[in-house]
Amino acid sequence: SAGGHRIASHLREEGYDVEVLDFWPAWTRLQLLQFFHQNIREDTLAIGLSSMFTLGQMGKDAKSQNKVIEMIQTMDYLKDLYPQVKFVGGAQNLSALTVYNLDYYVSGYGEYAIVELFKYFKGEFNTLTIQQKKIGGGTINLIDCQNDYPAFPMPNAAVKYEERDYIEPQEVLTLELARGCKFKCKFCSFPILGVKGDHSRCAESLKEELLDNYNKWGLTTYTVSDETINDNPEKLSKCAEVVKSLPFDVHLAGYVRADLIVNKPETWQDMYDMGLRTHYYGIESFYQPAGKSIGKGINTDKLKEGLLEVQDFFRDKEAGRGDFKCTISLIVGLPYETKETFMAGVDWVLENMPGHSWSITPLYIAGPTTSAMTTSPSEFDRTWKEEGLFREMTDEEMAAIDESDLNPKTAWNAINQVVKSNRLKWSHDTMNLWEAFVLFEGLLAKIKN
Repeated sequence: SAGGHRIASHLREEGYDVEVLDFWPAWTRLQLLQFFHQNIREDTLAIGLSSMFTLGQMGKDAKSQNKVIEMIQTMDYLKDLYPQVKFVGGAQNLSALTVYNLDYYVSGYGEYAIVELFKYFKGEFNTLTIQQKKIGGGTINLIDCQNDYPAFPMPNAAVKYEERDYIEPQEVLTLELARGCKFKCKFCSFPILGVKGDHSRCAESLKEELLDNYNKWGLTTYTVSDETINDNPEKLSKCAEVVKSLPFDVHLAGYVRADLIVNKPETWQDMYDMGLRTHYYGIESFYQPAGKSIGKGINTDKLKEGLLEVQDFFRDKEAGRGDFKCTISLIVGLPYETKETFMAGVDWVLENMPGHSWSITPLYIAGPTTSAMTTSPSEFDRTWKEEGLFREMTDEEMAAIDESDLNPKTAWNAINQVVKSNRLKWSHDTMNLWEAFVLFEGLLAKIKN
């Protein structure tokens, strides 16, 4: 998670001394204890934990589960070892943190909130707002950044690494060009949606960060954190001018809205010039009624034709280009989607865009117990019942689930995600959650074979 380094950069600008420990699940318990023994001082205020995903996403095999247990136990042990230090967790979504027993939970972009929290720890004047939120059988201290300490837009969102961060030239760091998304896709649980106007960072800040990372660490490759990189043609032009002014090439990867790139070919050269040559397309479905149900209703034939034209443009070596990779992302189970319409989309990708990667996931809608941990629920999470597109599977339908439909090697995933998880057991006129997982697991087996 890049959040820890961004918070560290902001706190350092405010005069705090911050040490960042990366990849901590890969550290042994002894190594972690040695690290904290060397770095905890009398004036240490807090130990922070930055999370992106829930621990449940690490996997269900025994090795992954043992690592999850070890991570939780390590945090509990550190709390006992350093009772004078506050333990603070930060994530965009609260569900990524609640497995840990922490003193404070910070949700959303936390630059402004964390400064007020540290003032609170030091007994200084502050404007801290702490909510008491009930989770499971207990109550946690929550700082809701999105509503109480909005940190968007952020014109200077640079991450400044130090020698003690041990950055290597082959690493792929995270680069932030803007915060928020102007769209409101119904399945999306990103916290800042429907923004208006230009919310990108300033060109001077971007150039300084790229130069600094190249001169100090030899870095040129980044994952862009923006929810939609190509949401604004002016933003793309600005970034292209910055990158063209650099004495080295930059390679960027990130989320590109497919209907926008298809409809705006005038932005293609700027995207190439800024180094954005690895695209993640959230297509979700190649069946137009399904796409339209979530806010992506572009004509399917136009979308397919446009994607092939984009591929040809970026790969055109005679025009001085030639560098392009993409990921096609699809969601199994959108309203109106059937097994046949979904597989038709998969087959088109395999036939027409070979050599690229693709990502498939069953539709997720938060259930009644998970919604309490969701600080930015999607529109489907909030309104699935009132909207009438979905219903909850009955006990009879759940009892009729036939596990023999699954590949025995991957059955645990579907069974846990459908039968034992807290997600909504949704159903609509053409598919239900179990059928979506059966199709998903079948595709996994197809890929492995």
